[in-house]
Amino acid sequence: MSRPPNFHSHLVDQLGRMIVGGQIGHEGALPREDDLVAQFGVSRTVIREVTKTLQALGLITTGPRVGSRIQPISAWRLLDPQVMDWITDADLAHGFERDLLELRGMIEPAAAALAAERGTPGQIEAVTTALAEMAGAPDKARHEAMDFRFHEAILQASGNILLIQLQPVLHAVLKASFRLSMHDHERAQASVAIHRHVASAIAERRPDQAREAMVALLGIARADMERGHARAGPNADPGQGRTRKTTEEAQHARERREMGLTRA
Repeated sequence: MSRPPNFHSHLVDQLGRMIVGGQIGHEGALPREDDLVAQFGVSRTVIREVTKTLQALGLITTGPRVGSRIQPISAWRLLDPQVMDWITDADLAHGFERDLLELRGMIEPAAAALAAERGTPGQIEAVTTALAEMAGAPDKARHEAMDFRFHEAILQASGNILLIQLQPVLHAVLKASFRLSMHDHERAQASVAIHRHVASAIAERRPDQAREAMVALLGIARADMERGHARAGPNADPGQGRTRKTTEEAQHARERREMGLTRA
């Protein structure tokens, strides 16, 4: 079997997902270097380079005589887009979604108000264009892509370079939200309606109303996600984009990670 063109990145992604999903490192330590070489059919040099990347992302720490050990979630580079992607695809995402929504609640209403105050005509047009394309989206995938573009355009229109840097956070929570909500045409149309309130307030240069509309939008997003979790329930099909857990050790690892997240 041929390797992907960038095998290093592929292996980083594979190991990162396994660590976050609790499928490897159940007792807090990665397998020995020789075991990883045998498991993935690569050289020690490749394993060492991959380990360095995971260490830079905060997932593991290495040291003499102790090998590579899994770090608590509080040590992970949580705002890194790749780490965000791993977490939102893993079973521990539910607790993380709560924290992401809380962060969005602190950021996006302010960003919407700033966009109404500072946005250039071109930036505001980007917001309204994304809304129009979301409303006319022929399928769920296109709707989701335009929804993300809408929120990204608001961050851009805020004129605050630090807010713009938070796009990976936004992308992660939208991804988690999309997985649990907008399962039907009615929910999609409700989503468009509340987004239209936000866009109108921004376009009409009404910062207070833009802030309030974004608060309302986030409230709907939270309700949709909670409804999605309730609908999934304890017997949900694990094939809904989440990592399967097939052993008690993996479940225990996930619970440890959730507790670490709560403490972070």
